Amino acid sequence: MKRLFVFVLLSFFVFSSLYALGGSEKEADDNLAKGKDTLIVALDGEPQQLDPYAHSNQNGLVVSRLVYEPLFRSDLDGNISAWLATEYKMIDDTTLSLTLRDDVFFHDGSKMTAEDVAYSLKTAAESSFTSNLFGSIDTTAFQIVDDTHLIVKLKAPNAALISAMASYRCAVISKNYYENATSEERSRKPMGTGPMVFSKWVSGDRIELEANENYWSDKLAYDHFVARVIVEGSSRAIELETGGVDIAFNLPSTEWERIENNPKTRLISGNTQGVSFITYNSSIKPYDDYNVRAGLSYALNRDALVQIGWGGKALVADSYYSSTIIGHKATSLPGYDPEKAKELLKKAGYDEKNHLKLVYTTYDSTLNRNFSEAVQSMWTALGVVDCDIQFVDLAQYTTLNNSGAIAVSLMTNTAAINDPSAALLAWPIERTISIRHGDEKIQDYLDAGISTYDESKRKEIYGELQDYLASKLYTFPIAFPANAYGCSSIIKNLPFYPNVIPDLTLISF
Repeated sequence: MKRLFVFVLLSFFVFSSLYALGGSEKEADDNLAKGKDTLIVALDGEPQQLDPYAHSNQNGLVVSRLVYEPLFRSDLDGNISAWLATEYKMIDDTTLSLTLRDDVFFHDGSKMTAEDVAYSLKTAAESSFTSNLFGSIDTTAFQIVDDTHLIVKLKAPNAALISAMASYRCAVISKNYYENATSEERSRKPMGTGPMVFSKWVSGDRIELEANENYWSDKLAYDHFVARVIVEGSSRAIELETGGVDIAFNLPSTEWERIENNPKTRLISGNTQGVSFITYNSSIKPYDDYNVRAGLSYALNRDALVQIGWGGKALVADSYYSSTIIGHKATSLPGYDPEKAKELLKKAGYDEKNHLKLVYTTYDSTLNRNFSEAVQSMWTALGVVDCDIQFVDLAQYTTLNNSGAIAVSLMTNTAAINDPSAALLAWPIERTISIRHGDEKIQDYLDAGISTYDESKRKEIYGELQDYLASKLYTFPIAFPANAYGCSSIIKNLPFYPNVIPDLTLISF
């Protein structure tokens, strides 16, 4: 039996930070009183919700990671240790035995049992946001031996399952709470086993969490957590420099140098497990034509787009997932060649007299606006393409994307775990997003990769898949983005997380 021993958190020093509010709001908020040990972070947008299985937004996950916990934990090197589960055993390729802790309680005082874990894994397997990681679980075949022992059956082998169970996407939820709570309560009043308990959500302003006084493991270095919503990037940087926040996420590249050079702050940056790409909905005309997809791709100067969109703080993509992911392989992608672009579009029936008319849809942000307008300029410069840009808010974009209503867009997929199956989250045929390729060969590659436990064979499979995707151009990879967050110089134990969801439980001062 493969045994995992409980990972004990480092002892923490306590630091007291003050959160100042203005006007009557300040007077009304007793739980923000001076003298409390508080960690304050700045998010670049308000979370859509905090239900861990109903969204994939970074802002929400940064917060919910403190409320919910996974079965195992994984460090930055991929080493897995026990957490809510103390050990596992693969009985065979499709049968997993889990042993759970017997001293874990939800925030409402109820004890975590194998029934809750089975319910959590069933929810994860059925959610469109996590099914890529957990969809192999047979949700009809859980065997609950007793409160601390559970048998999980798989519909097919899943080489990435334990890694997924050690990620923030594996949130153990209370069956009783989840089944009886309204959708609004699940979204806005999360309830897990984690070190922080939900306290307050002031829409458009902040989310507050309080220390879990009955937490089963070591307490954190702070007793109070505040996530402030500060949309403007320069404002987040200023708040960090002036002490208004302790951590500022998603800092624009224009702010990196100043934060890095300030002795009171630190810049934490690196390449992410993400890829940004132009997506073509090839299930609809004219994007079902390879010549159209290839023509539009050859028209794009990716070196220039990386400078315009990311200020040069990104790598030009050479494949369909990042070099930070296991099994990455450089592929033959179209270079910048406007004449080749016009030649291919002419084959598809488009020329100076008959323009290709397309609508490019994306959600509105500074990066997306700058990038999208540059893409528009490159396409229209061909003289055979008319491109209209549709900017929408994030909620509307998500709805349109999930319904397949978007023809052309910029999309970024960031892998939750360091595994190709997570890096290729957008590609399964059953996904509802606008990458509607309908190509069964892609699904065959994905199925083969996830069901193969031999790492050398998995690498070979995913290498072939990356070459195949490059030959079809259902999407066109543009960049492997970098990301950066800034923090106060007094904060320790905050490394860069390539999945862009840092583990704030490890922070000390």
